[in-house]
Amino acid sequence: MDFEKFIVHNLHTTKTKLLSDPNVRECINLEIFLEYELQASSRYRRYLSVVLVKGVGNGSSHLKDILSESIRTCDPSFSYGNYIAILMGETDEKGSKIAIDRCKMDLSNRGEDVHFAYVTYPRDGTSVDDLNRVLWQRIEEHQAGVH
Repeated sequence: MDFEKFIVHNLHTTKTKLLSDPNVRECINLEIFLEYELQASSRYRRYLSVVLVKGVGNGSSHLKDILSESIRTCDPSFSYGNYIAILMGETDEKGSKIAIDRCKMDLSNRGEDVHFAYVTYPRDGTSVDDLNRVLWQRIEEHQAGVH
């Protein structure tokens, strides 16, 4: 039995219905990947960055395709709603800023309006909850024009 079938088989029926929502599945996948990457980063004393991209307007559903041309192929991305989260293993704050600038330029050249925020392990937190809290705080501040 493969992993996804095992998970679905062992969930209560209401939770199984939730997994049929692609946004919920992507959030669960993001959390699983992030937890794994945090453990590896902790063990090997490496950096980890998470970049959150929020599309503005109706055209944000195709942002993941555009971003796939700008990010490294080894960096998994997860889309839900107007948001895309990108996990960047072995990437510190400086590397995150460089990647964001590259993505901003590419998206701007295509006429896309987006907001970016990022967090870096261990600087911004050491758990999924810590990083998640700081990341959402930063994206909200960016949207409000507070930098």
